[in-house]
Amino acid sequence: MGQEVRARRFLASLVLVASGLLISSPAQALDLVEADPVVNSTIKNAPSAITLKLSGEIVESGSSMSVRAPSGKLVDDGSLLIDGAQALIGLGELSEAGRYTVTYQFMGIDGELLSGSYIFTFDAPAVVTTPTANPSESASSSEGEAGAAGATGGSSLATDIFMISLLVISFVVLIFIARSLRNPKPKKRKKK
Repeated sequence: MGQEVRARRFLASLVLVASGLLISSPAQALDLVEADPVVNSTIKNAPSAITLKLSGEIVESGSSMSVRAPSGKLVDDGSLLIDGAQALIGLGELSEAGRYTVTYQFMGIDGELLSGSYIFTFDAPAVVTTPTANPSESASSSEGEAGAAGATGGSSLATDIFMISLLVISFVVLIFIARSLRNPKPKKRKKK
């Protein structure tokens, strides 16, 4: 009898570990991978936006970004756009020369929070000019961005459905194992 109970317990623990491995995804740290303007760089042309690329997808809820001039004045326009693992915030006119501070806080799709800041130096020219985009380039890049946003949204929903179904299956298996351990079949004894 002892050997059968051990075998059942071993099987139950094996199933629990296997379902735990299926359900849990490996934790990945959310990190800043790329920035434009580059971290600690000196630029001579005023950018129209700050773009940050992260190591994982982020969500709008709980995410923020701001840009401050050397005087402490906010120079971003407050229009934070998030697409997958990329964030962009528009800038007003940069007229002060000096060190600008980009402060960010992003919420990953798995709930991980990344907070930080970096600086870049703007070497302001005597006359400030802001480059303008060609209208045909702007329209084609907007279409590309819309297609990319639609593609990432669909995969997120599919992942959610898959993870929920795995959770339901493992819960059913857990109930089955618990019931089989609670009501073991009577063992036939041999008469001597």
